[in-house]
Amino acid sequence: MKKTRALILCAIAGAALTASAPAAASSLYKGEMTLGVSGGYASYNNSGFTSIVFQYTFVPHVRIVPEVGIVFRHNDKSALTVTCDMQFPFRLGKAFNVYPLAGLTFNSWNHRYSKNLNRVGGDVGLGFELYITGSLKLSLQGKYSFMKDTSGAFAGLGLGYVF
Repeated sequence: MKKTRALILCAIAGAALTASAPAAASSLYKGEMTLGVSGGYASYNNSGFTSIVFQYTFVPHVRIVPEVGIVFRHNDKSALTVTCDMQFPFRLGKAFNVYPLAGLTFNSWNHRYSKNLNRVGGDVGLGFELYITGSLKLSLQGKYSFMKDTSGAFAGLGLGYVF
């Protein structure tokens, strides 16, 4: 219930940001690349995470997004995450996009007092992005990673440089 409420609040915040967005045009063009950082909340160990994200739009409305990150230690668990998602962005306003996502993930969970768990699974989620300028964008994303014994949600904010 709390997760649903948080996702709804994030959607409302994204819509509110659209109203005050600058006149920069959101880009869905072939060849667009973005390098950025993101951070937020990981539900499996109730902790924060941070990651480095690269996006490459190889055809309009389809981009590949490799990401490498860490989940900070909490409840004696931390992780290294490597994901490769496909995002399908669609313009909702001059500087605002929404995108569903799906992909593969690998998580290596370090349990301080028991065995470590290496898991491969799938991701599904939804994100919003706001172009602050033509070369800088802010993103809000939520996704759920399905894996044996270590499934969990990731919700975060990101900042990326478009080149």
